[in-house]
Amino acid sequence: MLHLLEQRRRVINVDESWLNETTFQRKLWCPKAEAPSTARHAVAPRLSLIAALDTDGRVYFSLTQATTDQKVIMAFLSYLAQTLDEETPGWREDSYILLDGARYHTGEEIREYLHLLQVPVIWSAPYCYDTAPIELLFAGLKFGELNPARLPTGKKVSVLVLFLIM
Repeated sequence: MLHLLEQRRRVINVDESWLNETTFQRKLWCPKAEAPSTARHAVAPRLSLIAALDTDGRVYFSLTQATTDQKVIMAFLSYLAQTLDEETPGWREDSYILLDGARYHTGEEIREYLHLLQVPVIWSAPYCYDTAPIELLFAGLKFGELNPARLPTGKKVSVLVLFLIM
């Protein structure tokens, strides 16, 4: 991948994560003389986030409540390709998609779909967080505003590195 960056090629890192650290606690009404009450269990829907981060710092993303599988990734890639076609016609000539080797990225159906989209792909190892720039984006989201209690995010991405880059 380094030789592509030296040649000023655009690398678009696509991956997914989820946002489940947020809590949407519902306050219940109570009489003026009593302390406000809170529901016993916080409502915490799990949101799936699919994002693409390119070497120029542009971010493209989608939020769903669906479990991410090949079909969901293919839908995201379709919209991503449409958006890139509108923004930069001819983007395929100098751009590469970086995907990790997770099964829903490497299945036969998605490989055929990427070929149909005429998108060159770089494959990294499955769940290789240290070599995926998009993991820094995910860490920033999960550590920042969406996680005011600063709960652990589950990824071993150094927040210090995130702040040094920003």
